[in-house]
Amino acid sequence: MADAKPKQERKGRFIVEREYIDDSRIHEPAKLDAGGIDISGRWGLLIEPRTITSFDHSLMRRVQREPGGAYIQRCFQCGNCTAACPTAEEHPEFNPRYFIHVVRMGYSGELERVRRHVYQCASCGRCSEACPRDVDPAGVMTAIGTAIRRKP
Repeated sequence: MADAKPKQERKGRFIVEREYIDDSRIHEPAKLDAGGIDISGRWGLLIEPRTITSFDHSLMRRVQREPGGAYIQRCFQCGNCTAACPTAEEHPEFNPRYFIHVVRMGYSGELERVRRHVYQCASCGRCSEACPRDVDPAGVMTAIGTAIRRKP
């Protein structure tokens, strides 16, 4: 029997919402010592900050003008929409809370990076039922998709 190679573990596997962090920004030293104490492993994980330079301050207004997007500004990022979403459970890269945050902040470059995931919404409405602020995240997902397609 041939020697099996150990499976290489994914960099930053313990990070919540890992799919939104580029591998190049994650540093996991194999051995990390702090004053004679070994803090190797997940405690030594470092994430370099990201600099976002592509802002579009009209992005949220464009989404608000689309059907379903009117109440995006009500969102306070509680995460109930993502927790209730069956698509997010199967596909962690689909995260309505994150998409709403990206639009509200005007991160147009980041929206371009994740745009293919916006269209995974099944429009089941579970997120809208779970939303305590009546944002209608299902409608907002549709509005974001429409705004992306109508990009000026």
